[in-house]
Amino acid sequence: MKTLFNWLSRFEEIASSIALGGMALIIILQVFQRYILQDSLDWPEELARYLFIFSVYLGASFAASERRHLEVTVARTIFGEKTGLIIAIIAYLVTVAFCGLMFVWGVKMVGFVIDSNQLAPALQFPMYIAYICLPLGFALMTLRTILVIRKLFSEDLKRLLDREYRTAR
Repeated sequence: MKTLFNWLSRFEEIASSIALGGMALIIILQVFQRYILQDSLDWPEELARYLFIFSVYLGASFAASERRHLEVTVARTIFGEKTGLIIAIIAYLVTVAFCGLMFVWGVKMVGFVIDSNQLAPALQFPMYIAYICLPLGFALMTLRTILVIRKLFSEDLKRLLDREYRTAR
């Protein structure tokens, strides 16, 4: 199971990096075309936008697995480590609920776009391809946040309770 999540982390990291790198190259191409050759292309800005959106959703999932999202740590500082941990777990549970709702909404949105047969204006590919990153990213963030909560319970909470037990003896 651990190798599956390691593979998933590696995939998210590489795919997000490739999307960002591709976006940068496409923007450079468009700038070259527009300002050097005086001939602007139709498709680079649209493709760069879709690559950016894709990289954001995959990158957000990867960041969730690494606990790199912004956290308000003032509760830990003011109330102590144990209360701060409980607040962090509550915040992660709210995150799971939000990501789960966004996944459901994203699936409905993709279904709507499939039914409407929308095409991307410049690239002329089905728009559901661009929208699919929304439920995919939120499903992965939900999974990753659940794993973070499990790790908090199994490692951090256990460590705190062990420390309290040793102090009480």
